[in-house]
Amino acid sequence: MPMISIIFMLAAHNIQRSPLMSLKEVYMKAVPIGLAATILLFIFAMIPSLSKLVAVLGWPGLVTIALVAISLPSAISYHRITKENSAAEEALPSFLRDVTEARKIGLSPEKSIIHAAKRKNYGLFSKFLELIRGQIEWGVPLRKIFENIRLKLRSWKALINLMIMIETIEIGGGPSHALEILTEYCEKEREVEINKRALLKPYIILSFVWSILIALTTTIVAITIYVLTQLTIPNISPSMLSSLQQQIGIFSIGIIVQCWISGFFVGKISEGTFAAGFKYSAMLAITAYISLVLAQNFLWGAYGMAPPT
Repeated sequence: MPMISIIFMLAAHNIQRSPLMSLKEVYMKAVPIGLAATILLFIFAMIPSLSKLVAVLGWPGLVTIALVAISLPSAISYHRITKENSAAEEALPSFLRDVTEARKIGLSPEKSIIHAAKRKNYGLFSKFLELIRGQIEWGVPLRKIFENIRLKLRSWKALINLMIMIETIEIGGGPSHALEILTEYCEKEREVEINKRALLKPYIILSFVWSILIALTTTIVAITIYVLTQLTIPNISPSMLSSLQQQIGIFSIGIIVQCWISGFFVGKISEGTFAAGFKYSAMLAITAYISLVLAQNFLWGAYGMAPPT
Protein backbone atom coordinates (compact mmCIF):
# COMPACT_ATOMS: atom_id res chain seq x y z
CA MET A 1 0.00 0.00 0.00
CA PRO A 2 2.78 2.56 0.67
CA MET A 3 4.09 1.96 -2.85
CA ILE A 4 0.63 2.61 -4.28
CA SER A 5 0.43 5.86 -2.31
CA ILE A 6 3.86 6.91 -3.58
CA ILE A 7 2.77 6.23 -7.18
CA PHE A 8 -0.32 8.41 -6.72
CA MET A 9 1.85 11.10 -5.11
CA LEU A 10 4.16 11.13 -8.13
CA ALA A 11 1.16 11.38 -10.44
CA ALA A 12 -0.24 14.29 -8.41
CA HIS A 13 3.16 15.99 -8.49
CA ASN A 14 3.21 15.89 -12.29
CA ILE A 15 -0.36 17.16 -12.55
CA GLN A 16 -0.22 20.02 -10.06
CA ARG A 17 2.77 22.22 -9.30
CA SER A 18 3.41 23.93 -5.98
CA PRO A 19 1.96 27.46 -5.62
CA LEU A 20 4.85 28.35 -3.28
CA MET A 21 8.52 28.63 -4.17
CA SER A 22 11.67 27.90 -2.14
CA LEU A 23 10.24 25.43 0.37
CA LYS A 24 13.47 23.52 0.79
CA GLU A 25 13.88 24.68 4.39
CA VAL A 26 10.52 23.08 5.28
CA TYR A 27 11.66 19.68 4.03
CA MET A 28 15.16 19.98 5.50
CA LYS A 29 13.78 20.46 9.02
CA ALA A 30 12.35 16.94 8.87
CA VAL A 31 15.64 15.28 7.85
CA PRO A 32 17.65 15.49 11.11
CA ILE A 33 14.61 14.63 13.22
CA GLY A 34 13.86 11.68 10.95
CA LEU A 35 17.41 10.36 11.33
CA ALA A 36 17.30 10.83 15.10
CA ALA A 37 13.91 9.09 15.35
CA THR A 38 15.16 6.15 13.27
CA ILE A 39 18.24 5.77 15.47
CA LEU A 40 16.14 5.92 18.65
CA LEU A 41 13.74 3.26 17.38
CA PHE A 42 16.71 1.08 16.49
CA ILE A 43 18.10 1.55 20.00
CA PHE A 44 14.75 0.58 21.54
CA ALA A 45 14.75 -2.57 19.42
CA MET A 46 18.33 -3.59 20.22
CA ILE A 47 18.69 -2.78 23.94
CA PRO A 48 16.75 -5.20 26.19
CA SER A 49 16.81 -2.83 29.18
CA LEU A 50 14.41 -0.52 27.33
CA SER A 51 11.84 -3.27 26.86
CA LYS A 52 9.74 -1.93 29.76
CA LEU A 53 9.24 1.38 27.96
CA VAL A 54 8.39 -0.50 24.77
CA ALA A 55 5.90 -2.62 26.70
CA VAL A 56 4.20 0.48 28.13
CA LEU A 57 3.89 2.44 24.89
CA GLY A 58 3.98 -0.42 22.40
CA TRP A 59 5.69 -0.28 19.03
CA PRO A 60 2.67 1.37 17.36
CA GLY A 61 2.78 4.14 19.97
CA LEU A 62 6.53 4.65 19.57
CA VAL A 63 6.25 4.77 15.79
CA THR A 64 3.39 7.28 16.04
CA ILE A 65 5.43 9.52 18.35
CA ALA A 66 8.39 9.32 15.96
CA LEU A 67 6.31 10.16 12.89
CA VAL A 68 4.58 13.09 14.61
CA ALA A 69 7.96 14.38 15.82
CA ILE A 70 9.24 14.27 12.24
CA SER A 71 6.23 16.15 10.89
CA LEU A 72 5.64 18.76 13.58
CA PRO A 73 8.59 21.19 13.03
CA SER A 74 8.07 21.19 9.27
CA ALA A 75 4.32 21.68 9.71
CA ILE A 76 4.93 24.72 11.95
CA SER A 77 7.44 26.17 9.48
CA TYR A 78 5.06 25.66 6.57
CA HIS A 79 2.21 27.27 8.51
CA ARG A 80 4.29 30.41 9.09
CA ILE A 81 5.18 30.64 5.41
CA THR A 82 1.66 30.07 4.12
CA LYS A 83 0.18 32.52 6.61
CA GLU A 84 1.95 35.45 4.93
CA ASN A 85 1.66 34.22 1.37
CA SER A 86 -2.02 33.32 1.69
CA ALA A 87 -2.64 36.81 3.05
CA ALA A 88 -0.85 38.23 0.01
CA GLU A 89 -2.95 36.18 -2.41
CA GLU A 90 -6.13 37.20 -0.59
CA ALA A 91 -5.32 40.92 -0.40
CA LEU A 92 -3.75 41.36 -3.84
CA PRO A 93 -7.07 41.69 -5.77
CA SER A 94 -8.16 44.47 -3.40
CA PHE A 95 -4.78 46.19 -3.76
CA LEU A 96 -4.90 46.04 -7.56
CA ARG A 97 -8.47 47.34 -7.49
CA ASP A 98 -7.35 50.32 -5.38
CA VAL A 99 -4.44 51.00 -7.74
CA THR A 100 -6.77 50.86 -10.73
CA GLU A 101 -9.30 53.23 -9.18
CA ALA A 102 -6.54 55.67 -8.22
CA ARG A 103 -5.21 55.53 -11.77
CA LYS A 104 -8.70 56.27 -13.14
CA ILE A 105 -8.91 59.55 -11.21
CA GLY A 106 -5.71 60.75 -12.84
CA LEU A 107 -2.90 59.86 -10.44
CA SER A 108 0.36 58.66 -11.94
CA PRO A 109 1.08 54.90 -11.73
CA GLU A 110 3.65 55.36 -8.96
CA LYS A 111 1.38 57.66 -6.96
CA SER A 112 -1.49 55.24 -7.49
CA ILE A 113 0.58 52.46 -5.88
CA ILE A 114 1.58 54.74 -3.00
CA HIS A 115 -2.05 55.80 -2.50
CA ALA A 116 -3.29 52.20 -2.47
CA ALA A 117 -0.47 51.02 -0.20
CA LYS A 118 -1.44 53.53 2.49
CA ARG A 119 -4.63 51.62 3.24
CA LYS A 120 -4.52 49.36 6.30
CA ASN A 121 -7.02 46.65 5.36
CA TYR A 122 -4.57 44.27 3.66
CA GLY A 123 -3.66 42.23 6.73
CA LEU A 124 -0.21 40.67 6.70
CA PHE A 125 0.28 41.81 3.11
CA SER A 126 0.55 45.38 4.41
CA LYS A 127 4.19 44.92 5.42
CA PHE A 128 5.11 44.09 1.82
CA LEU A 129 3.17 47.12 0.58
CA GLU A 130 4.91 49.36 3.09
CA LEU A 131 8.22 48.14 1.68
CA ILE A 132 7.02 48.88 -1.86
CA ARG A 133 5.74 52.31 -0.91
CA GLY A 134 8.92 53.25 0.92
CA GLN A 135 11.13 52.23 -1.98
CA ILE A 136 8.98 54.12 -4.51
CA GLU A 137 9.19 57.27 -2.36
CA TRP A 138 12.98 56.87 -2.31
CA GLY A 139 13.05 56.68 -6.09
CA VAL A 140 13.91 53.00 -6.46
CA PRO A 141 12.94 51.65 -9.92
CA LEU A 142 9.88 49.41 -9.96
CA ARG A 143 11.81 46.49 -11.44
CA LYS A 144 14.34 46.69 -8.61
CA ILE A 145 11.47 46.83 -6.10
CA PHE A 146 10.04 43.65 -7.61
CA GLU A 147 13.41 41.90 -7.27
CA ASN A 148 13.46 42.86 -3.58
CA ILE A 149 9.90 41.65 -3.02
CA ARG A 150 10.64 38.36 -4.75
CA LEU A 151 13.18 37.57 -2.04
CA LYS A 152 10.49 37.86 0.65
CA LEU A 153 7.30 36.67 -1.05
CA ARG A 154 7.04 33.01 -2.12
CA SER A 155 3.62 32.84 -3.76
CA TRP A 156 4.24 32.69 -7.49
CA LYS A 157 0.64 33.70 -8.18
CA ALA A 158 1.08 36.94 -6.25
CA LEU A 159 4.50 37.54 -7.79
CA ILE A 160 3.22 37.03 -11.34
CA ASN A 161 0.40 39.54 -10.83
CA LEU A 162 2.81 42.08 -9.34
CA MET A 163 5.24 41.50 -12.21
CA ILE A 164 2.48 42.04 -14.80
CA MET A 165 1.45 45.26 -13.02
CA ILE A 166 5.04 46.53 -13.09
CA GLU A 167 5.49 45.53 -16.75
CA THR A 168 2.24 47.31 -17.60
CA ILE A 169 3.46 50.49 -15.90
CA GLU A 170 7.04 50.44 -17.21
CA ILE A 171 6.36 49.38 -20.79
CA GLY A 172 2.80 50.50 -21.44
CA GLY A 173 2.64 53.53 -19.17
CA GLY A 174 0.09 51.92 -16.86
CA PRO A 175 -3.20 52.83 -18.64
CA SER A 176 -6.26 52.37 -16.48
CA HIS A 177 -7.94 49.93 -18.89
CA ALA A 178 -4.88 47.62 -18.79
CA LEU A 179 -4.84 47.71 -14.99
CA GLU A 180 -8.59 47.04 -15.03
CA ILE A 181 -8.03 43.87 -17.08
CA LEU A 182 -5.31 42.72 -14.69
CA THR A 183 -7.51 43.43 -11.67
CA GLU A 184 -10.44 41.48 -13.10
CA TYR A 185 -8.19 38.56 -13.90
CA CYS A 186 -6.73 38.56 -10.38
CA GLU A 187 -10.21 38.70 -8.83
CA LYS A 188 -11.47 35.80 -10.95
CA GLU A 189 -8.33 33.80 -10.19
CA ARG A 190 -8.95 34.29 -6.48
CA GLU A 191 -12.58 33.17 -6.83
CA VAL A 192 -11.49 30.03 -8.65
CA GLU A 193 -8.96 29.24 -5.91
CA ILE A 194 -11.58 29.71 -3.18
CA ASN A 195 -14.07 27.48 -5.01
CA LYS A 196 -11.43 24.81 -5.59
CA ARG A 197 -10.50 24.67 -1.91
CA ALA A 198 -14.17 24.50 -0.96
CA LEU A 199 -14.67 21.55 -3.32
CA LEU A 200 -11.64 19.72 -1.91
CA LYS A 201 -12.59 20.06 1.77
CA PRO A 202 -14.87 16.98 1.74
CA TYR A 203 -12.02 14.88 0.36
CA ILE A 204 -9.79 16.00 3.23
CA ILE A 205 -12.45 14.82 5.67
CA LEU A 206 -12.74 11.55 3.76
CA SER A 207 -9.03 10.90 4.29
CA PHE A 208 -9.60 10.88 8.06
CA VAL A 209 -12.66 8.65 7.65
CA TRP A 210 -10.54 6.29 5.53
CA SER A 211 -7.85 6.19 8.22
CA ILE A 212 -10.40 5.25 10.85
CA LEU A 213 -12.01 2.60 8.65
CA ILE A 214 -8.76 0.93 7.65
CA ALA A 215 -7.70 0.82 11.30
CA LEU A 216 -11.03 -0.67 12.37
CA THR A 217 -11.31 -3.27 9.62
CA THR A 218 -7.72 -4.47 9.94
CA THR A 219 -8.02 -4.69 13.71
CA ILE A 220 -11.29 -6.63 13.49
CA VAL A 221 -9.81 -9.15 11.05
CA ALA A 222 -6.53 -9.59 12.95
CA ILE A 223 -8.06 -9.99 16.42
CA THR A 224 -10.86 -12.23 15.14
CA ILE A 225 -8.29 -14.56 13.57
CA TYR A 226 -6.34 -14.56 16.83
CA VAL A 227 -9.43 -15.43 18.91
CA LEU A 228 -10.70 -18.08 16.49
CA THR A 229 -7.26 -19.70 16.44
CA GLN A 230 -7.31 -20.04 20.21
CA LEU A 231 -10.85 -21.42 20.23
CA THR A 232 -10.39 -23.92 17.42
CA ILE A 233 -6.92 -25.05 18.47
CA PRO A 234 -6.95 -25.30 22.29
CA ASN A 235 -3.44 -26.79 22.44
CA ILE A 236 -1.84 -24.22 20.21
CA SER A 237 1.81 -23.64 20.98
CA PRO A 238 2.84 -20.38 22.71
CA SER A 239 5.22 -19.63 19.85
CA MET A 240 2.33 -19.56 17.36
CA LEU A 241 0.32 -17.24 19.63
CA SER A 242 3.36 -15.02 19.96
CA SER A 243 3.67 -14.96 16.18
CA LEU A 244 0.03 -13.91 15.83
CA GLN A 245 0.55 -11.16 18.41
CA GLN A 246 3.55 -9.89 16.49
CA GLN A 247 1.53 -9.87 13.29
CA ILE A 248 -1.14 -7.72 14.95
CA GLY A 249 1.59 -5.28 16.01
CA ILE A 250 3.13 -5.25 12.52
CA PHE A 251 -0.27 -4.61 10.94
CA SER A 252 -0.84 -1.73 13.37
CA ILE A 253 2.52 -0.15 12.55
CA GLY A 254 1.88 -0.60 8.83
CA ILE A 255 -1.48 1.16 9.07
CA ILE A 256 0.03 4.09 10.96
CA VAL A 257 2.87 4.48 8.45
CA GLN A 258 0.46 4.19 5.53
CA CYS A 259 -1.79 6.91 6.97
CA TRP A 260 1.26 9.10 7.58
CA ILE A 261 2.35 8.75 3.95
CA SER A 262 -1.19 9.42 2.77
CA GLY A 263 -1.04 12.79 4.52
CA PHE A 264 1.46 14.03 1.93
CA PHE A 265 -0.88 13.02 -0.89
CA VAL A 266 -3.71 14.92 0.81
CA GLY A 267 -1.47 17.97 1.19
CA LYS A 268 -0.46 17.86 -2.47
CA ILE A 269 -4.04 17.56 -3.71
CA SER A 270 -5.54 20.14 -1.35
CA GLU A 271 -2.83 22.82 -1.31
CA GLY A 272 -0.62 21.92 -4.24
CA THR A 273 2.57 21.09 -2.34
CA PHE A 274 3.92 18.11 -0.41
CA ALA A 275 5.05 20.52 2.33
CA ALA A 276 1.40 20.96 3.29
CA GLY A 277 1.28 17.21 3.91
CA PHE A 278 3.32 17.43 7.10
CA LYS A 279 0.35 18.70 9.10
CA TYR A 280 -2.03 16.17 7.51
CA SER A 281 0.42 13.29 7.97
CA ALA A 282 0.76 14.02 11.68
CA MET A 283 -3.01 14.26 12.16
CA LEU A 284 -3.69 11.10 10.15
CA ALA A 285 -1.04 9.13 12.07
CA ILE A 286 -2.58 10.21 15.39
CA THR A 287 -6.07 9.41 14.09
CA ALA A 288 -4.99 5.95 12.99
CA TYR A 289 -3.25 5.21 16.31
CA ILE A 290 -6.23 6.32 18.41
CA SER A 291 -8.56 4.28 16.20
CA LEU A 292 -6.36 1.21 16.60
CA VAL A 293 -6.19 1.53 20.39
CA LEU A 294 -9.93 2.06 20.77
CA ALA A 295 -10.80 -0.75 18.35
CA GLN A 296 -8.43 -3.22 20.02
CA ASN A 297 -9.65 -2.42 23.53
CA PHE A 298 -13.26 -2.70 22.41
CA LEU A 299 -12.76 -6.03 20.61
CA TRP A 300 -10.79 -7.66 23.42
CA GLY A 301 -13.57 -6.63 25.80
CA ALA A 302 -16.25 -7.85 23.41
CA TYR A 303 -14.57 -11.25 23.14
CA GLY A 304 -14.13 -11.36 26.90
CA MET A 305 -10.37 -11.77 26.64
CA ALA A 306 -7.45 -9.85 28.06
CA PRO A 307 -5.16 -8.17 25.52
CA PRO A 308 -2.00 -10.24 24.90
CA THR A 309 1.19 -8.93 26.47
